[in-house]
Amino acid sequence: MRWVISNAIRIGVVGTGIAAISAHLPALSQNSDFELVALCDRNQERLQTVTRKWGIAHFSDQLDDFLLTPGLEAVIIATPPDSHVRIASSCIERGMHVLLEKPMARTIAECEQIMTKAREVGVHVAVNHEKRFHPTLREIQRLLRSGAIGQPFFCGVHWASNVKLAPDQFIPEGFGEGYRWRWNNHGTGGGIVQDHLPHYVDLVSYWTGAQPIAVYAQTLNVARDLLSWQSHESIWEDMGLVITRFSNDFLLRLETGTVGRSLSPVWSLGSGIGEWTEYGYIFGTAGQLLFDLLPWDSSENGRIAIWQLNRAVQEKTGWAFVEQCEPARREGSPAGAANAMFAGQLAAFAQLIRGKRSDIATGGDGLVAVAAVEAAYRSAATHQECSIESVHLPEPIVHNQEGIANA
Repeated sequence: MRWVISNAIRIGVVGTGIAAISAHLPALSQNSDFELVALCDRNQERLQTVTRKWGIAHFSDQLDDFLLTPGLEAVIIATPPDSHVRIASSCIERGMHVLLEKPMARTIAECEQIMTKAREVGVHVAVNHEKRFHPTLREIQRLLRSGAIGQPFFCGVHWASNVKLAPDQFIPEGFGEGYRWRWNNHGTGGGIVQDHLPHYVDLVSYWTGAQPIAVYAQTLNVARDLLSWQSHESIWEDMGLVITRFSNDFLLRLETGTVGRSLSPVWSLGSGIGEWTEYGYIFGTAGQLLFDLLPWDSSENGRIAIWQLNRAVQEKTGWAFVEQCEPARREGSPAGAANAMFAGQLAAFAQLIRGKRSDIATGGDGLVAVAAVEAAYRSAATHQECSIESVHLPEPIVHNQEGIANA
């Protein structure tokens, strides 16, 4: 495969795990904004396999060598969060824009370190909150902003799997390493709350324009405390219940874990295989929404149902499904809806780099999500609601009409 695209941004990827091979690389293969020119991974065998598949000329298991790739302008960092501040800082020092897998980093301090360095150098930092670009969730955003259910004030989400109940049977093929590093890596900094809370904190902020201000959380380590796993096999929590309060009095309730899943309301997902059930509902002053999503790499859209107060009163009608455009088909994974999610994010990343309006989550958005995670862990430790620490965001980079960054 040849990656030669005129006037494209030359980009590299650090980390060739599940996120890269299942999402970023396939999306890059169809994107005309970027030319993929380099890969980096410490796992030499995996790096060579991925390099052969995607036909990349420059690859290395050493970050410094990777960063010497001629003309490298941007980097996607698809590695565990404990490596983010080191890798991002190295990229930024060489004048490269970065797109970080979420969470942006482990702590507020690490996020601020990345953002301060980016401001000093004059490059952009974005965070992989790809749910902003999921076709079904974008349709919900449109419905909310249209006033279809009045003023929204509550969202409840169930996002969970059974995988830890029988990992040898339930981990999908090829996903073993991607699951286990989060369970047993001391350096990660958190478990399922760190993994999933940032997505919906960011999504609610994006939908409503509000900021999270306080969190109440409870967590469990079911595998260690109830399933008799060794402590080193299950270091972090695998079940979390988190209530986040936003600045406009919006409430988000997220229940998430890897030790049990409920039956989803529309797709009826929830069997014993180790996939995810993800659905939610939103209450507004004039109606309600329900969404039921398929696994993140599915080719199909999720489903949306709506109940509207005025129609129920005037027309005696109940819930109705919301029609959505069918996702565009393509070969390979991700396809359809999932490809649209990551392709949309790449297009937004290119817009950000070129100084144009972009809906991508910025470093500031990523920092806010990490602040919510820190507050959730404080709350779980104290059994009290905890305020989300105020964050001081560096001034945004300003572009002139030619799209060139000004300090």
